Amino acid sequence: MAAPLVAEPGCSLRQVLAESGTSPRNSLVETGRESVVAGCHGNGDCPRWGEVLIYNDDSDIVHEEPHQGVKLGQLTSTAICGNDITGSCFYVTGSLAAAAGVWAPVGAVFASATLWLFRWVYTEAVTAMPFNGGIYNVLLNTVHSKKVAGLVATLTMLSYIATCVVSALTAGSYLQTIIDPTKKDPMEAGCYILPVSVGLIAGWAVLKIVGISESATVAACIFVVHLAVMLLLMVMTFLSIAIPTSGLPFGEVVNNLQANLQYTGGGADISKKIVLGFSNAMLGVSGFESSANFVEEQREGVFPKTLRNMWYSVSILNIVFILECVFATRLEHLVQERDNALAYLGRQAVGRWLEILVSLDAAMILAAAILTSYVGIGGLAARMATDRCLPAVFQRSDRLTTVLFMLTCISLVLILRGSSAKLSACYSFAFLTVMLVFALSLFVLQANRPKLPRALKNNLLIPALAAVLVIIALAGSVVSSTEVLPVFGMYLGILILSVGLFLYRLRLLRRVSALVRLGLCCPLRSCAGLVARLADRVQQESSVVYFSKTANICRLNEAIQYIIRNEDTNLVRVVHVYDDETAILAHLVPFCQMLDVIYPYVKVDVVFVKGRFGAPIIMHLSRRWSIPPSLMFITCPTSEREGRRLSDLRGVRIIMGHEEETIETTRFAQAQAEAEAASWTSRVLASDQPSLQPPSTPAAHGFCASWPQTPVSLLRAGATGEDVEARPVSNDALVATMVSRGIARQVWHLDMQREQPLSR
Repeated sequence: MAAPLVAEPGCSLRQVLAESGTSPRNSLVETGRESVVAGCHGNGDCPRWGEVLIYNDDSDIVHEEPHQGVKLGQLTSTAICGNDITGSCFYVTGSLAAAAGVWAPVGAVFASATLWLFRWVYTEAVTAMPFNGGIYNVLLNTVHSKKVAGLVATLTMLSYIATCVVSALTAGSYLQTIIDPTKKDPMEAGCYILPVSVGLIAGWAVLKIVGISESATVAACIFVVHLAVMLLLMVMTFLSIAIPTSGLPFGEVVNNLQANLQYTGGGADISKKIVLGFSNAMLGVSGFESSANFVEEQREGVFPKTLRNMWYSVSILNIVFILECVFATRLEHLVQERDNALAYLGRQAVGRWLEILVSLDAAMILAAAILTSYVGIGGLAARMATDRCLPAVFQRSDRLTTVLFMLTCISLVLILRGSSAKLSACYSFAFLTVMLVFALSLFVLQANRPKLPRALKNNLLIPALAAVLVIIALAGSVVSSTEVLPVFGMYLGILILSVGLFLYRLRLLRRVSALVRLGLCCPLRSCAGLVARLADRVQQESSVVYFSKTANICRLNEAIQYIIRNEDTNLVRVVHVYDDETAILAHLVPFCQMLDVIYPYVKVDVVFVKGRFGAPIIMHLSRRWSIPPSLMFITCPTSEREGRRLSDLRGVRIIMGHEEETIETTRFAQAQAEAEAASWTSRVLASDQPSLQPPSTPAAHGFCASWPQTPVSLLRAGATGEDVEARPVSNDALVATMVSRGIARQVWHLDMQREQPLSR
């Protein structure tokens, strides 16, 4: 296909693309195509060359503001995630007392300080990329591997599983307190903790399948009632401790302090007890990341406020309650009641009526946390299925997700025999690992997306200190619960294996196909065609889109390489959205044609769409091509205006850094090639044919040796398409060769936006 020229005033885009030229790059493209086709030997495995498409009729594009829907305010947003995090005080208080004794309040203070650091970590990361998905979304838009994001997402899945199981068991323990407080062992006859827990998990699964979902209004009501009960417990306990004539005489408070100090061991191993207390206290801040999983449903500016509100509430509840337990109870007795510690505190400080009220509140709030887990895992699985990290069935319906999640949670309850301590340890491992990855992801975000607008930009000491504190807490959890590691590793391994098999399914199919061809049995060889058809079907499921606003061949090369590494597709549409036909990108088509030959098993189409880039264009192309917006890619925007529109772009994926960075990184290749190619280039520009003797510059020679011989030599040697695709061409080699072949005099001509073609 001939290279288009820049349009003259009044010429249409179709007329421009109809023009033919004799530039060196056209000869290079045609020579490369002929060589690749010759290398196929007519075996039917020849690639399809890309096409040029023009959509200049924008009448069927719905030009409307992105649909906002009913956005959640501060109270409802805080309530949805607050029900999870403030409910953790029901199961963390007993664990904290067992681990640190009288030093437990110090561990709670350290946990609060750690959470304060993560307020700023989450604020920067999520406001930079305000899409649902939490850590999965951050990694997907910052690292260069979708597979890394998908595998890390398994930690979030395991965290949802542990949240559901711990919440169900704790709710069962508090209900058992109302039924019969003498029965505490889940495996004991007459104890209903295990049946109630399994019933809650299964019951919510049934309700989820029939269509129930979270209601923001109901969540807000539950949250307000829960905080009211907690405030009542806090105030009544404080009055009992502070007033000598109340239910706790002053002498009994003193005796409690002395007994608790003796139970802790006095001043021995203070640092160890504080570290263990800190590790267990971090379990009380679980759920802090949940607000990031529905940030798209929140009003602008609400997300940082939800983090602030959660930090205040969980810090006050966890620190005050464990402090009151030290004064109002004997910790050795509290540890025996660790599964319903706050109900025991209410009974000791006030009486049976407060114990029952706290138990009912615990059952209500923890049951809501179970539903939150179902909704969270369903949303994450659907998002990952849209990104092709999981099968598409998880996107079409969440029923399969619900059933699998229910079975996994029930199996974990039965394997650990309802032990809340072991289940809490599994929860800590998953949650703390997710927090650690979130802190580390901020380094990647600032390195790879430094100019992306966000609410604030942290000093890197903040995520560094947060990561160190989480590592200490994680180490304490591992040391104190080593017997749980095999169970945790088994469930994490199953999740990683399940996601990994789908992420690497195309590569596995190709390996299986190669093994089948080697089989000596004829029936096995007959399966080779079936496996090959399955591999082709995977590649043809859906194409991907890359929106390019410039004709930067280095950016285009990086985009194609990213797609080859991360997406199992053989069709890439490079889309340029334009307003004015007289200012089109003349070099976009020939540059894409060059890449089409360099990577012959990926068809590269060039699509010109008239209009203004935004949500209407994205949704129009999504409907036209049946491609979800999450499989449409962009370069990280450089302007403040464009950056703030990310939340309106329906979840398109950022796969690269900024446009101007490529020019900086390719100057070395330019200097390397120009020194030897200056005189040779001038001769090429004066002739009609490109030189057949390129200079011997290392970078240029490396690419010239692979252009167009590399695809041909590989094909003639019987290589597969995967082997050809695995030979990426570096930008340095690409630029140096183009300069040396006379296609461009300098690197600036490789970033053609509005320049004229090179004069001949």
